[in-house]
Amino acid sequence: MIAAAFASIFIVDSASAQQSVGAIIGRIREPIERGETMRILLREVSSGTTVIETRPGQDGSFALRDVPFAHYRLDLLLGTALVAERWVTVSSSIPVMVEIDSVRRYSAPGLTVEAPRAGVEREKMGSSTFYTAATISSLPTSTPEKGIEAMLLNTPGVVPDEDGRLHVRGEDAQLQYVIDGIPVTGNMTRVYSSLFSSGIIKSVDIRTGGLPAEYGRATAGVLAVTTKSGFDRPVFATGRASMGSFGNRDFGLELGGSLNDRVALYLAGAGSRSDRYLDPIAEGDPLHDYGESQHYFGKVNAVLGGGVDLNLLGGYNKTTYYVPNGQVGSAQDQRQNLDDYLAGVRLNAELTPSSFLSVLGYTRHAHALVTSGGLRQVSSPADSAKAVSENEKLFIGADRVNDATGGQIEFSARTDWFSAPNAAKIGVGGEVYPLKEFFTFAVTNPALSNPDSSGGDRRYQPYDLTRGGHPFLVDREQKGKSYFAYAQDQITLDRWTISAGLRFDMFDLIEQETGISPRLGATFAVNDDLILRGSYNRIVMQAPVENILVSSSLEAKQLTGAEQGTTPTTVRSEKSHNIELGAAYRLNDYLTFDLAAYGKLIDDFIVKVELGNSGIIFPVNLRNGLVAGGDLRVELRDWNHFSGFLSVGSGVALGLKPTDTTLSPITAGLILGEEGQNYSHPFAGEDIFPTEHNQILTSSMNLTYHLPMGFFATLGGRFDMGLPFDLTDKQGVGLDPEASRTELHRRGYSDAVIDLLSLESEQPGSPDKSVAPHVTFDVAAGIDLLELTGIRARVSATVINVLDTPYLYKFESSFGGTHFGQPRIFSLQIEAGL
Repeated sequence: MIAAAFASIFIVDSASAQQSVGAIIGRIREPIERGETMRILLREVSSGTTVIETRPGQDGSFALRDVPFAHYRLDLLLGTALVAERWVTVSSSIPVMVEIDSVRRYSAPGLTVEAPRAGVEREKMGSSTFYTAATISSLPTSTPEKGIEAMLLNTPGVVPDEDGRLHVRGEDAQLQYVIDGIPVTGNMTRVYSSLFSSGIIKSVDIRTGGLPAEYGRATAGVLAVTTKSGFDRPVFATGRASMGSFGNRDFGLELGGSLNDRVALYLAGAGSRSDRYLDPIAEGDPLHDYGESQHYFGKVNAVLGGGVDLNLLGGYNKTTYYVPNGQVGSAQDQRQNLDDYLAGVRLNAELTPSSFLSVLGYTRHAHALVTSGGLRQVSSPADSAKAVSENEKLFIGADRVNDATGGQIEFSARTDWFSAPNAAKIGVGGEVYPLKEFFTFAVTNPALSNPDSSGGDRRYQPYDLTRGGHPFLVDREQKGKSYFAYAQDQITLDRWTISAGLRFDMFDLIEQETGISPRLGATFAVNDDLILRGSYNRIVMQAPVENILVSSSLEAKQLTGAEQGTTPTTVRSEKSHNIELGAAYRLNDYLTFDLAAYGKLIDDFIVKVELGNSGIIFPVNLRNGLVAGGDLRVELRDWNHFSGFLSVGSGVALGLKPTDTTLSPITAGLILGEEGQNYSHPFAGEDIFPTEHNQILTSSMNLTYHLPMGFFATLGGRFDMGLPFDLTDKQGVGLDPEASRTELHRRGYSDAVIDLLSLESEQPGSPDKSVAPHVTFDVAAGIDLLELTGIRARVSATVINVLDTPYLYKFESSFGGTHFGQPRIFSLQIEAGL
C-alpha cells in the first residue's frame, strides 16, 4: 500500500476576494514511461464532483488553471486505477505548488491508496454554500434557463418572491454577482434583466455572512461565479436540448479546450422560450405570459510566460417577455425587451513565489424597453384612446440604459508576520456608470384613481386618461461614480485563524455618500472535524440603481403629493451592523453540518414599493430595521449511493417605529402604493412591523440516489411559511379572519385564492396577514450513459410540483396583486458531448 504521505495537504491561506480563482502547479518527480495513460482529476470535496481534468506532460509537469477557491481532492489515475491523491485548498491567487513521487511503480492492478480524510475548512469566516456545475445540473427545474434560480432557492435563508425576486436573510436580494472577478451591481432577476446562464458556470460560492473586505455594495450576499474554461478539459463539446409543459423549450451548445499548453478557448450559446415566463396574476392557465431569451459567452485564457497570464471574456444576453394579463380576452399587450453585454480583461502576474498582482478592466451595458400595445408613450389623442381601450389598469412605458466602465487592482502576498502564516491583500478600484431613465404611465381604469374603490388613490387622478388627465412622464440621465479601497490580512495561529479588514466606499450619483466598513472574523479549530466561527461586518450597501432617477425626480414628488410631506425622495445607502456566530462539523466521510445564527441592526433599511400592480418597483428607506435568524445546512455525500442536502432558514425582518411619534418610519423614497401606505402608517398597536422580507421559516431539500450503471433518481422539496401582506377595512382597521374573507370576496377574490392565505393576526385589529404555508415536491430521474456505454450522454425527465399543490408567492389585497406559484410542470432533457 502507498504510504499516507501521498495525501499531504497543501493550503494557501487567504480570505476570498473578487479575484476568486487560483492555480495548482505540479510535477511528478520521475518521468512517466511511454504508454502509460495518466489523468489528473480535481474533485471539489463537498460535492465530490470533478471540476477540472488534465493530463501531465512527458516530463511529469501539470497545471490546473482557473481553479475556483475551494477545498479539493486531486486524484491521479493510470487508466481507471487511482494511484495517488492529495488534499488541496485553493484560497488565494498565488499558485499552489504540488510535488508527487513517481507513479511508475504503483501501476499494479488492484492497488489501493490510503489517505487521511479532509477536515473542515478553517478559512471560511462566515456562511457560504458552494455549488459546482454538476451540483446545479442535479437540481430539478422546469427549464435549464431557471437553473440559477433553483440554485439560489436551495441556499439557506433564501425566500422566493414574485417573478424571480428573492429575499436573502431578511433583505431584498440585491446580491452582488462577481463573474470571474468582474463585479455586477445590477439586479439580475427575471423582471430586471436576462437571467445569468447557469450553463456556463463551473462553480459558484454563495456567501451570505462573514464577508471579507473585498466585497462591498451588497449586504444580502455575494455570488462569486467562476465560469468554465478551455483549461477544464483537453477538448470538449457538449450540446443539450429540453422540452416540457407550457411550451418550454431550451437548447445549449458548449465548445472548449486547450489550443496548446498556453492558450485555452471556451465558447457557449443557449436559448429558451416559455409560455409561462413570469408568474401569472390570475387563476387558471397563464394569460399573455410568453418569454424567450438568448445567451452567448466566450472566454480566452492565455499563459504569457514569466508568471503572467491574461484572461479575456465577453457575453451578450437578450430577453423578451410579456407582462401577464389578469383578464381572459384582454387586449392588453405589455412587453419588456432586455439586452445586455459584458466584456472584461484581467492580467495576472506572479511577482514572486509569495506575491501576486491582478489588474482588471471591464465594461457593461444593459438596456430595458417597456411598451404597452407597441407604444413607448402616449403622445396623441389616438394613442390615448388606444391606451384606454387596451390596457386593464395602467399604460406603462419605459426605456432604461445602465452602462458601467470600471477597473480594479489587487495585490496579495503570503508573509510570516508575527512568526505565523499571513495572507495579506490590498485593492483599489472604481467605476463610472451613466444612467438614462425614461418612464411614463397613465391610468386606464378609473377605479385606480377613485378613493372610494379598494386601494384607489386620489393622487392618480391627474394621470387618469378616462378623466381627461395626462400621462405621468420622467426623462432623466445622470452619470454616477463609485470608488473603493480595502486592506485585509488573515493570520493562522495554531488552532486560530483570524481575519481583519477595512473597506472604504464612495458613491456619487444623486448625492455623494461615503462609508468605512471594518470587517472582523475568526475561526477556532476544536479538532479537524469541528470549526467554530464568528464575524462582525459593517456594510454600506448602495441603493439599487433601477428606477432611482425616476423615484428621485420632481415629477415623482408631485405624484406622491401631500402624503410625501417633507420626506425626501432620494434613497440613500443602507448601513448595517452584521454579526454571525456559527459552527461547521464533519460527522464522518459522508455527513457534514453547518449551523449559523445572525443578527443585523440596520439604518436606512431598503425595502420596495410598487406602482399599482405594474411590476414597476421603487426603493424606499425605512428609518431603522432589525433582522435576526439562523440557518442550517446538512450535506450528505456518497452514502450507499445517496447524496443530497437539507437547507433550513428561520428569521424575521422588521421595521422599527421611531420613538418620536411625529416621525415617519420612512426616511426617503416614494410613499406610493399599498406598501408605501403600510410602511408609512404601520399598525398603532405594535412597536415593530413586518417588512416584505419577513418569513419566519423556509427550507429545501434534495436527495439523489445513484443506481448502478449510471441510473439516478432525485427527490426535491420546499417549504415556505408565507410572505406577509396587510388587509384593512375602509377605515384602516385590521380584520378578523371571517371579516377578512368577506372583504376579499367584496374585492372580487374567489374562495380558491382566499384559501391560499393565512388570515389570522397576532393582535386584534392588526392588519398583518400572510400567504398560507405551503410544501411542494419535485422529482427527476434519468441515466448517464458514460458508465454504461462510454458515451458522454445524459437523458433525464423532471416533474416540478409533482402533487400539483396550489400556492402563492405573494399577495396584495388591492387591484389583483396576486402571484401564483408553479403548478405541475413536466420536462425532458437530453445532453450529449465529447
